Amino acid sequence: MDNIPLAAAYYLLGANFQKSAAILLDSIEVNEKGLPVKYDAIPFYFLVSHAAELYLKAALLKRGFSESDLKKFDYRHNLKALMEALQEKGVSITPDTVTLINGLHSQHQTHALRYTVFVANGKKTFMPTLSWTIEALDELLMLTRISTQGV
Repeated sequence: MDNIPLAAAYYLLGANFQKSAAILLDSIEVNEKGLPVKYDAIPFYFLVSHAAELYLKAALLKRGFSESDLKKFDYRHNLKALMEALQEKGVSITPDTVTLINGLHSQHQTHALRYTVFVANGKKTFMPTLSWTIEALDELLMLTRISTQGV
């Protein structure tokens, strides 16, 4: 089966999540370091992490992964595993974006931003600077291009 239509659907949906995050961006109050000061930033980070997942999946589909590969337990909502699979395909990802993906990974995989972010469970919510997240999403979006880095 040709994976390009599914990759395009993931790309477009990822772009929608990124655009929605960008709309929220202007309303998020930040401190002098660019970090959010209120929990109303949580939807922004949810949108960012979901866009990242969709971009990583689109990039993998364009490089030979199948839909059934992505549905395997090891890759479902697993930002870290998706990123590592893409790197194994020869695609380089900047250290900043790797750090962002690693930071978002656990809370994305456990759906913490959707369900338990306000539960006192001793886990800190990863909320990096807003500009950093947008730059990382832009990089991941570019990796959905089949000609990126010749792979």
